[in-house]
Amino acid sequence: MMTDQDKTKHLCNRAGFGYALSEEKKQVKSFFVKSSDSFIDAIPKPEIPQNPQGKMQFKDIFQQSRENLMKLNLSWMEKLRTTEDPLREKMVLFWHNHFACRSLIPYLSQQQNNVLRKHALGSFADMLMEISKDPAMLQFLNNQQNRKGHPNENFAREVMELFTLGRGNYTETDIKEAARAFTGWGFSLKGEFQFREKQHDFDAKTFRGQTKNFSGEDIINSILEDKQTAKFISQKIISDFVSYDNPPSGLVDDCAQSFYKSGYDIGKLMKDILSSDVFNKKEFAGNRVKTPVELIIGVQHQTVSQFADTQSLIFMQRALSQLLFFPPNVGGWPRGKQWIDSSSLTFRMAMPQMLFTKQETDFQAKDDGDVNSLKEKKPKRDFSLNADWKNLATTFKGTAENVYAKAEDYLLSSATSPENKKMILKMTTGAKDETDLVKKIFMGIMSLPEYQLC
Repeated sequence: MMTDQDKTKHLCNRAGFGYALSEEKKQVKSFFVKSSDSFIDAIPKPEIPQNPQGKMQFKDIFQQSRENLMKLNLSWMEKLRTTEDPLREKMVLFWHNHFACRSLIPYLSQQQNNVLRKHALGSFADMLMEISKDPAMLQFLNNQQNRKGHPNENFAREVMELFTLGRGNYTETDIKEAARAFTGWGFSLKGEFQFREKQHDFDAKTFRGQTKNFSGEDIINSILEDKQTAKFISQKIISDFVSYDNPPSGLVDDCAQSFYKSGYDIGKLMKDILSSDVFNKKEFAGNRVKTPVELIIGVQHQTVSQFADTQSLIFMQRALSQLLFFPPNVGGWPRGKQWIDSSSLTFRMAMPQMLFTKQETDFQAKDDGDVNSLKEKKPKRDFSLNADWKNLATTFKGTAENVYAKAEDYLLSSATSPENKKMILKMTTGAKDETDLVKKIFMGIMSLPEYQLC
């Protein structure tokens, strides 16, 4: 049986980025208040070059693109750390992985990210239509090359397989015919959707048993009319927010029906999930591996801190294998236990020492094989977080036993073993003062495997 505090912690872990000191009385409705959070505008709309030049200019443009992608990445990481609307940003993160996309044009990446933010808790139908016309997505899935007589099936396939129906719920004929309907969908040099009439196939198509002159919009509307889309999306969200290994089938069915009837209202779907009795079952609390971004933001959130050198965030994301705006492929990042292997767990458990004692590291992030991925300029750097331990000590005070009990309750979903407790208390021997005591206990608890779960 979960206590009210347990439920609040569970809610903050899943709907936000960890339970913080100011969130003792947070409830589901607290995550649906209107906020003043705005879109990301770190990258200005590029001007179209009037006099394209040679190889040197291309090199300069490429370098500027990398620098702007890094700037965009850090802008979003800062927004995740400081947002007053954590559920919206959590959903932007979810949709960023659902509609996984890479673009080397930073403005297009930013534009797509803001589309996800605009619809994150709104209408899935509206978001699907806008993402399907999004220049970054059309470029990533090769629809610029989709022309009458030479259809490119890539975009049509992923729309059905990954974005809506799921594998096995359409035929190869459906893909071929849908691809014909999406011919002519492209974008201009200004980064705006463009329908190229001369490249569009206006002939009749047979899609899912119906024959007519389908347009791209007709295909998307037809997919949305199928209840399987509501089930596919509901199941994927419930896997992320409740249980990846065992999404409760009853909750999935109930939410899918409600989601469909609501006209794909994502906000209602999230309220249904987070308010359900199933969500608050003890078996689902602390059973999910934190994603790298959840871990990085959560550590800052729970210690009210930020990186002394924000460039370190690029290294941390690469080391943990989740660099925002650079999903590994159209399928997105791994999920659940796939985040953990012996190498990543070792790095995760060593993180607190590195962050709070100014240690350097020789850890080499995995090479993702993409020369375009962002890489930190320095192989070694100061990774320190400027946590205000003195202030934390005013909340976590008392004997070492008392401080440990409060910190464990604050940082973990459930208590760790007596052996781990004994080990951490032993590490506090020789603490210089109350501030040092809190710091040592936090570092000890954050270094446990249990801290990797939420």
